[in-house]
Amino acid sequence: MFLTTGEINGTYAIQGIVNATVKRALLPEEVDQVDQYDDLYTAVKTKLIERAVAKDGDGLIMVRFVPSIVQTGPAPRYMVLHGYGTVVSLKPRRKH
Repeated sequence: MFLTTGEINGTYAIQGIVNATVKRALLPEEVDQVDQYDDLYTAVKTKLIERAVAKDGDGLIMVRFVPSIVQTGPAPRYMVLHGYGTVVSLKPRRKH
């Protein structure tokens, strides 16, 4: 299974699009440290891979991540990370 933010050089069939979202509550002192949340990216990538496998994919292309800070009232803030990509299955090259 592979993930890439670009295209691949080869023949493939599109199996569908998958997405995943995770969130984490932020303490007031953590708001400026959002670039240190690699665990959120790992969680989203894991979910994307699981969903790609469920679609019989070999990998994901054009993967994108959309981070955001969401405030739900006067107190709690959440770091929300949404990811999505196109599931593909690789086709073997034809021999001439």
